[in-house]
Amino acid sequence: MTLFLIGCVLLLGFGVAAFVHPKWGRFFSLPWTTHHLRQHGIPAEATILQLERTLMQINRRHVYDILLDVKLPGRPAYQVWHKSRMLDWNAFIVEPGLRLKVKVDPEDPQRLVVLEPVTPQRPLSIHDLHPGPDRPSDPVKAMKDLQSMMDNGLITPDEYARKKAEILARL
Repeated sequence: MTLFLIGCVLLLGFGVAAFVHPKWGRFFSLPWTTHHLRQHGIPAEATILQLERTLMQINRRHVYDILLDVKLPGRPAYQVWHKSRMLDWNAFIVEPGLRLKVKVDPEDPQRLVVLEPVTPQRPLSIHDLHPGPDRPSDPVKAMKDLQSMMDNGLITPDEYARKKAEILARL
């Protein structure tokens, strides 16, 4: 019984911390908040300034801390730290400089939801990394693209290892 009460107190404490702490509160927000923001948030544009992969995973997908430069119409730009798995962004390559459509909470500009890239991206396949007769081979870019594809779950670690060996063999 005592352990149960301690567990309840700890759970309540984490719940309060999630809504009070600015960085945790955005991550542990309720799903209806995201849905509500998608429908009623203020449309804006954000640019990724920095990506940091965390140690946290949800459903075997890495969670990232993302520093965004947000531009709301008629207001000065500001920066927001956002936590996300990036699965529902419709973005195949996520890196600094990527411009995103977002919706911002009118009551809390630090809370936002990412919708999709400003410029639609086409899906990459492992064959896109093969140098064709009409495009020059850039092994550094190919390795970055390959790593990004694996980080985003677009290719398996085995496919990554095979393609990495092919790229390194061309050097």
